[in-house]
Amino acid sequence: MDWTPARLRLLLLIGLAVACALFAYQIASAPAAPPTLAEYLSYAPGRTLAPAGYGVDGTPLACGKVQIVLNPKLDDVAAAEPGFVILNPAAFDKLPKVVRLYAFGHECGHQLHGPDETVADCSAIADGVSQKWLDAAGVQAICDFWKPLAADKGHLPGPARCEAMKVCFAKAKG
Repeated sequence: MDWTPARLRLLLLIGLAVACALFAYQIASAPAAPPTLAEYLSYAPGRTLAPAGYGVDGTPLACGKVQIVLNPKLDDVAAAEPGFVILNPAAFDKLPKVVRLYAFGHECGHQLHGPDETVADCSAIADGVSQKWLDAAGVQAICDFWKPLAADKGHLPGPARCEAMKVCFAKAKG
């Protein structure tokens, strides 16, 4: 092969193009940093911090220094981002009290213990037992709500999730 200056320039340009494409792919496929509380609140109208003392039927919701954000357009009952818990008040308020307390406790569990869904479930169950808002009937109400749901985003399918929560409840009861 004849390595003329024109061929060398062409190979250099091809190499540069491949390197640029790989770099662009890495940037595009890198996970986005989670939003800060201020960024999340500013993304769309209607997102607000929950008022002081926000709770469920007289039971205040608290998760250390974690803020609670109300987002009426959230596509779920509740969610978590680092440093704050998000609730969809319309969906959240329709649930039975014990399910609302559990859902908040689950998202708080993510704040305290990380992304593992089963760990967050167990954290909520243990908190419910220690705070005395969860008994066997409450676990059944939580199971009744989640049992029909399919697996998603790391959650077990409803029946398996329910069985795991019952194990957590038995351990929490001691």
